[in-house]
Amino acid sequence: MSIIETPAATPLKPKKLRRSKRRESWRQYAQRRGVSTRTLDRWVVDGILPAPDYINGRKYIDPDTEPRTDAA
Repeated sequence: MSIIETPAATPLKPKKLRRSKRRESWRQYAQRRGVSTRTLDRWVVDGILPAPDYINGRKYIDPDTEPRTDAA
């Protein structure tokens, strides 16, 4: 007799836990940097900051993101 693997016979794998990304609102990030939200928008266009994440129409960014200083 051969062993047939069935879903009941296979060991269960632990599910990967999805880590939530840390995010800060666009406004909070601007206040912490001492600039306006419009300035952040310009920095995205100029390539100084990466594009923000949009959640329900609002902009969020990783709070550890540093503006590039080598972009001219």
